[in-house]
Amino acid sequence: MSDGLSGEEPQEHPIYSDVPIGLPKRRKSLISFRRDWPLMLLLGILLAGWILYAVILPPLDIRRKIATSRWKFNPRDPEISFAIWFVRRTVEYWFVFWFFYLGASIGSFINVVASRTPQKKTIVSRGSHCPFCDKPLNMIDNSPVFGWVLLRGRCRACRLPISPRYLIMEIIVGLIFVAIGAIELIGNGINLPYRDWRFGAGIVSTVFFPKWDLIGAMIVHLSFFAIAVMLIGTQMQRLKFPKLPLFVILGIYFASCIANTTLLRVRWTEPWGGRFLSNTSQYSERVITSGLGALAGVVLAFLTSQVLSRYYFQASDPAEQDHQDRPKNDGWIWHWTILHLLAGALFGWQAIVLVSLVGSLLAMLACGFLSRRKSDCDPVFPQRVIAMAIWTGTLFVHVCAWRWIVMAWN
Repeated sequence: MSDGLSGEEPQEHPIYSDVPIGLPKRRKSLISFRRDWPLMLLLGILLAGWILYAVILPPLDIRRKIATSRWKFNPRDPEISFAIWFVRRTVEYWFVFWFFYLGASIGSFINVVASRTPQKKTIVSRGSHCPFCDKPLNMIDNSPVFGWVLLRGRCRACRLPISPRYLIMEIIVGLIFVAIGAIELIGNGINLPYRDWRFGAGIVSTVFFPKWDLIGAMIVHLSFFAIAVMLIGTQMQRLKFPKLPLFVILGIYFASCIANTTLLRVRWTEPWGGRFLSNTSQYSERVITSGLGALAGVVLAFLTSQVLSRYYFQASDPAEQDHQDRPKNDGWIWHWTILHLLAGALFGWQAIVLVSLVGSLLAMLACGFLSRRKSDCDPVFPQRVIAMAIWTGTLFVHVCAWRWIVMAWN
């Protein structure tokens, strides 16, 4: 058989006689519908959600609006225009997806920081790679959530399993971004105490009339929860995060609370003093509010960490025990303390007292339940990690319901 160029017959492979040498090998496709059906299913669900929200539901809502209205609509009225409803809902849907993907991307980066920084490894000069075969990940495999689903939790090169911790942290940070973005950005700060949120809420006002003070406050809140998830991931690997970067972040938070009036919505004299009026507040009041919150956080962190470490935590790994058979929890105490310190500086002493007491109580109940069901195998999530996760979740609920909590004590 001629190759059409030299007129010579292609040589045969020395081992496999049916594989001729000189013919190009068939490249394996990067994405296959048969092989990558989980990713195709995920993309199909995403597309189906957009069709349902932006194409199917608007006509039903328009018909219901016309049927329940007391007056007759003009056919050209924008309120019953399907095109306008379609554009608005499409923007809303993909805006929410963009927020989730942004949060998941930051969650993917947090995974790298949580594992490399305590080990003094670089996070800049080298990209993501397989921890087993050390092969770098390509752009598609390195995409948050979708890359893990595409690979089915295994490395493309060595086929060894990739920990689901990466996927879980990406999803959690993505959902946090969606919730905080919807409440504080699209909802015009509906969760912030003493803020008039009724005028300027919605996707249209958010996109075309951005409020930069609110955007700055949202970024600070999102960064805090990203740091909390990062510390939880570091604790899962039994590592200790360096102190210097976190103290730098603490200084940035102090400066943000002083400069941005949208932060620190509750005055340090409440609930016994007056309301915090952002347009008449002084810098000294913000400094005192943030400083007292940080001090209260340190005190509560010390007390609750001592109670949890002494009475509720158990060392399931013999390597974590010292000569007195007591668990080495210095790294956990540092992570627990810095979380209280940052939260107190951002939200005030009222928030940190409530969150620390409720979160620590829930953590004690969870750890006590796990202690009664102790098995010979190490738990998937150690008790210290569960305590930090419960405390962070309690603070997240408090931030989402901040306005109504303040209204309850006034």
